[in-house]
Amino acid sequence: MNQQPGLYGGALSAQVAVAIGLTCLGAMIIVLALLMRRRNRVVAAQTHTQHVTELHRLLLRTQYDYPRPSLADLIQSSRRGGLTIRLHVAGSPRDLPDPVDLAGMRIIQEALTNTLKHGIGSATVVLSYQPGVLTLTVDSPMNGKTPASRGPHEGLETMRRRAGNVGGSVSAGPYEGGWRVHAELPFRQL
Repeated sequence: MNQQPGLYGGALSAQVAVAIGLTCLGAMIIVLALLMRRRNRVVAAQTHTQHVTELHRLLLRTQYDYPRPSLADLIQSSRRGGLTIRLHVAGSPRDLPDPVDLAGMRIIQEALTNTLKHGIGSATVVLSYQPGVLTLTVDSPMNGKTPASRGPHEGLETMRRRAGNVGGSVSAGPYEGGWRVHAELPFRQL
């Protein structure tokens, strides 16, 4: 039998080339499948994070009464209750995340309630909108009397808890012959 070496060598080379090509194609398919799987995990993780954020916001909302009054409603209600209020707004008012908005409203409400109980019937409310933080201050003249330094301060503790729930803080104490409640409530830009 007389064999021609080039004939089988060429067929073998073509088979090797096809095998290498199929191996590379298989490897590319596997890499693409892994990349798609990773992309799907990232999308799933982002979706999960959004759901957790929405659930957290909903849970924070349930801590507060609904429907809540607007700031104008709160001021009008306090005025009807006999309080004289001066309102100052610094910065550009903006929509706030619900938990921050609610905490701010309830802190102002508690401070005005304390003004009615302990003050002379007037208060100055200052809302300052700054990048990433809402600062609110309620100043109340005290007519020479200051709240008792001993005893339960449930209102102050409630304000601190509300501020703490959104990562903020509240301070309260004597200020220029009166009483000042000052809160800083941070928030992420919407």
